[in-house]
Amino acid sequence: MTAMDDLLARCHRVGGDARNTNYAGGNASAKAEIVDPATGAATRVMYVKGSGGDLGTLTASGLAALDLSRVEGLVGVYRGPAHEDEMVGLFDHCLFGRGGAAPSIDTAMHALVGALHVDHLHPDSIIALATAVDGPELTRRCFGDEVLWVDWRRPGFQLGLDMQALHDAHPNAIGCVLGGHGLTAWGATSDECEQRSLSVIRRAEAFIAANGRSRPFGSPIVEWQPLEPAARRERAAALMPQLRGLASTDSPMVGHFTDSEVVLDFIGSSEMPRFGRARHVVPRPLPSHQGCPDGARPGGDRGCRHHHRRLS
Repeated sequence: MTAMDDLLARCHRVGGDARNTNYAGGNASAKAEIVDPATGAATRVMYVKGSGGDLGTLTASGLAALDLSRVEGLVGVYRGPAHEDEMVGLFDHCLFGRGGAAPSIDTAMHALVGALHVDHLHPDSIIALATAVDGPELTRRCFGDEVLWVDWRRPGFQLGLDMQALHDAHPNAIGCVLGGHGLTAWGATSDECEQRSLSVIRRAEAFIAANGRSRPFGSPIVEWQPLEPAARRERAAALMPQLRGLASTDSPMVGHFTDSEVVLDFIGSSEMPRFGRARHVVPRPLPSHQGCPDGARPGGDRGCRHHHRRLS
């Protein structure tokens, strides 16, 4: 199999299981040395899932192919986080060959990490850790030093540089939990990368099963000591326009707010997930009794939409 064929097969296996990533979420890459038909010279090329598309059904046309030396050359022209948007356009100047998909905002993370194969996924089990208030400590308890924590940063070139530095500084690490976002794992071969990705996801599932509680917040009315009703409604009034705007990216939506005791008790129980899932922008945990925490931030992946539990 060619590097492209091997990558597509891995994407189909990993992306075909909803436990591993959401539909159209995440991306994967493979680096290989191939002969440039125009020059006859050996060229380092990276194949990576482009913008849009779904890992489980990805085809060759959904991959972007880039000359790695040109992508690495962008380090010298990068002007810092304030200029992230201009970097996506520069990826077009790094394309190798004809056709393929447009490179995504995650391209730098795949290209700059010093591993031949990289998976970036959005598993529910990892997102549970990534969006937890004590996410760094939970990640350490679950994985030790094998999987590291990376504070939230908008996906882009700086995140790629951060990931490069982390990978180089921790040669024994097999991946990292991206705060508020998801999982990135890597390997020297496609099989090793896939095995590591799946192992991390299953370990997170087992950790949650062993340490979770059916009513993680206890009795919210007694233990939470929530804000007074008037204060909750004031907080909700300030929050709803932001949530409505984020949730209406794909189609217009109308929000509804309720803070009855039965609802507060329900969302603190293990029964809530049985009533469906929705795709929302969830930049960080949002306790229902506190409203929008200070410093809430937009997610990544062009909004970083992840599966999250529907509240009502």
